[in-house]
This record gives sequence, C-alpha cells and structure tokens, in this order.
Amino acid sequence: MCYSGGVDKEFEIEFVKEVYAFLRKAMRNVSADTPFRGPKEFVEGDYIYRDSHKGELGKFEGKETIFFANRVVYSLSYSGGFIR
Repeated sequence: MCYSGGVDKEFEIEFVKEVYAFLRKAMRNVSADTPFRGPKEFVEGDYIYRDSHKGELGKFEGKETIFFANRVVYSLSYSGGFIR
C-alpha cells in the first residue's frame, strides 16, 4: 500500500496529536471484508472519520477524511494491491 496526506500544516502539535489518536481509534474498527484503512464512518464527539474506497484486496484505492467540528482537518489518499 502507498498513501499520502495527513493533518493540515496550520494546526498546533497538541491538536495534531489528538487527531492521530482519534485516527488510531477509527482504525481499530476496520472491516475484515475491506481491510484497507478504517471503517466507512466512525464518530466520537466532534470528530468524524470517513473512508471511501473502490476495488478489492488485489487492487484498491481510496480516500479517508477526518472532520473536527464540521471542518476537514485531515485527508489521505491511498492505493495498493498484490505485488506480482
């Protein structure tokens, strides 16, 4: 898998740590059917994680986004598959 993105550069380090702590919680809810990143949606307090992807384990691509108070604070694009 390869991916790029992350938290917007404008935020203070303490907020960035909170965002990544939330991301780790979302990742614990990954589906066995689509183990690419996290679940389709995960909500906790003012945070919302959303993942949108297409494909199967052999070849896939997607994007995940984290919102805080209805504002995008993190986004990441990813793709991957089997190496032959």
